[in-house]
Amino acid sequence: MAKHRIPESERYKGPSKWVQYIFARGLISLLQMLPITISFRLGRGVGWLCYRLLKKRRLVVCQNLTVVNEWVKGQPNDDLMVDYLRLTLNQQAMEVFQRAGANLFAGFSFSRMPPERISRHITVEGMDQLKHALADDGQGAIVLLAHMGPWEALTQLPSLLVQFGITAPFGAMYRPLNNHYLEHWFRCQRESKGARLFSRRDGLHKPVDFLRAGGMLGILADQKLRKGAQVPFFGRASRSNPLPGILQRRTHVPMLSASISSRNDCCWCIRFSVVSLDCSDAEERGREVDTAHCNQALERVLGDSILDGFWFHNRF
Repeated sequence: MAKHRIPESERYKGPSKWVQYIFARGLISLLQMLPITISFRLGRGVGWLCYRLLKKRRLVVCQNLTVVNEWVKGQPNDDLMVDYLRLTLNQQAMEVFQRAGANLFAGFSFSRMPPERISRHITVEGMDQLKHALADDGQGAIVLLAHMGPWEALTQLPSLLVQFGITAPFGAMYRPLNNHYLEHWFRCQRESKGARLFSRRDGLHKPVDFLRAGGMLGILADQKLRKGAQVPFFGRASRSNPLPGILQRRTHVPMLSASISSRNDCCWCIRFSVVSLDCSDAEERGREVDTAHCNQALERVLGDSILDGFWFHNRF
């Protein structure tokens, strides 16, 4: 039978998928039990090894960083940017690999950590802007995200925000895994922390209803798409995700961005900022205009800590 005729519910099942699930669950469960300091250092070691062995992936990272470096040089002087540009391209690429490993492994440790311990490792900034966005009764907000830092820790966001008096539910758009058993396990783990997950299988009406009911919806929108609005990103025209703008036009809720940047070993900062969109004429705005505004916000998000970005696919 042709693959495209097999229902998706059956395509991602079977003995081989079960073996993958058992292996992945065993490995991840082991990593979840490690202290975060050990996970962090182990991740940096694995990242260093991948940098040495994965030559093609290293080339992709260097190509992406070359584009980003050109963009950085055209930005206003900033101490963080100056320090970043002092590194050679190879040093930048190695640090990207090492931080990616550390962020990934640390994210697994966060999944079993109580809120009071998580707050020792993650600080939150920009709370006034987030509170202002959620000030109107029943109003939700779109949170624009990039693949950076231990983004798996975002499922813990509800427990982190409670200490600031914010009780709005948090949800996220995500891409389901191509393994039914692993997908079910991961989703249950993420939602057990109070986060709601939405995928393309849910259509748009569920996330729209979630926003209209006062939820915060996170959207990872920095990845290149095969189809999407062709707009500038770090100075290069690139197919980009129009979903944040589409949802904003439908719901008229405010939009914020959130960066996750490394501060030092085992410490990160989540920083919220307002994304400026002209909400008064949402019906008149074009998809490309909204996507361009979102890309500008994502540039600032990744600019908070470029080396925490996930630069492993051909973004440009």
